[in-house]
Amino acid sequence: MRASKWIAITTGVLVLTVSGGALAVGDYVYTSGTVVPCAINEDDLGNKPEFFVTPAKGNGPFPGEGWDKWAGYDLSAWWMTDVSYQAVEIPVSDEVTLSAWWIAPVESNGKSVIVTHGIGTSRRDFNALLPSAMLVKNGFHVLLVDSRDTGESTCTDGRHSAGQEESTDFAAVADWLIANKEVTPASLGMFGVSGGAIATSLLPAKTENISAFAMEGTIFDFNAAATKEVEFQGFPGFLWQLALISAQLFHGVNLTETSAMQGIEAAADRPMLILHGDIDQRLDYQSSVDFYNYAKSVGANITLETFEGADHTEGMLTETDRYAAVLVDFFEKSLTK
Repeated sequence: MRASKWIAITTGVLVLTVSGGALAVGDYVYTSGTVVPCAINEDDLGNKPEFFVTPAKGNGPFPGEGWDKWAGYDLSAWWMTDVSYQAVEIPVSDEVTLSAWWIAPVESNGKSVIVTHGIGTSRRDFNALLPSAMLVKNGFHVLLVDSRDTGESTCTDGRHSAGQEESTDFAAVADWLIANKEVTPASLGMFGVSGGAIATSLLPAKTENISAFAMEGTIFDFNAAATKEVEFQGFPGFLWQLALISAQLFHGVNLTETSAMQGIEAAADRPMLILHGDIDQRLDYQSSVDFYNYAKSVGANITLETFEGADHTEGMLTETDRYAAVLVDFFEKSLTK
């Protein structure tokens, strides 16, 4: 065999070996960096509509000492002690059923909002229950939902899909509400917290049955945000690209199938609202600014409410009354009976 052929074969073997190793690393980053608990977090087990508390020191939605002052913070004024609610199970596909609470206000305004939580938490987290209470206490029905692979919903693989599968699920949730709760598309909105906001940003591209979209933080440049998240998880940021390839190659999950731009463009004149703290450590505030600027450039109906000096989801604690007023006013004006 000629030397040139040996060189070609050896080079090919090396390339395959290196490529295989790189993809294995990417797969590890993907499977490790997207893990979510197929359970309720221990510090949220006692939380429910009529009683919910903030997590203990070191367990809050953002890292560092900044959270510690909120441990044990009194949220009793927002407990939904005078409302009725029921646990419901919503089949969104043959394989996946989502668990939720259907929370009814004392006096209904005839409007409803789907609310969901962030990555790694559940509907029992305070930062999903608190905005739900803001809405319920102002006459809205709220469907507070555990996304797939979290809380009490179906565990498929114990990983989130950066809003891709989750947004498809929530489109099916809207269909279920319309079929089972006498809800109309014009009267139905969606509010997502953190990772739930990412799913909400994609939702306009998946359904016409939701008429307004509110987000506690969101992302615009998915690759930049994912790189930062990979770094937050303790990996070098450049490994994100390998993780992206591995997710699709080995798991059949396309983490970029629907983009924020597609969601914005599909929203058209349906109103959108972003609420975001400007020192957020988990979802970069600038990403919401970029989302807002792009939406304005294509003529979308969008508002950005900034909470100065607030970290990840902290605006609902630092300026609770303002947060409630903005959220309630948005859905009151955006939805019709």
